Amino acid sequence: MADVMTDSEQRKAERLWIESPVVYRIGRNTLTGSMVNASNEGILAESYLSSKKAMKVFRILNRKPGYRLEVKYSLGSKTYLREAEIRHFHFDFSGRDPYRFTVGFWIPKIE
Repeated sequence: MADVMTDSEQRKAERLWIESPVVYRIGRNTLTGSMVNASNEGILAESYLSSKKAMKVFRILNRKPGYRLEVKYSLGSKTYLREAEIRHFHFDFSGRDPYRFTVGFWIPKIE
């Protein structure tokens, strides 16, 4: 199911709420998660990581701003594998394992 975010969120592009699987690799870490929303500029995904894996991913992304990778995601019955760039990320280290990792992928000409 898709919903459109409100105008008060000050986004450049219309975002659709989408729940769909996503797979990506940061360093030697293959991560799975769920797409949270999508626009014609990219997608926002959420994964849950162990503390050990979260620290490995954090160290990589902290050293390499604009990290480039491939992202595999599904929309409807179609699956896509696209080159992307990480534009922003956030770790929620509150509580215990697993830790929530939210990441924004910029994907040129997303379908």
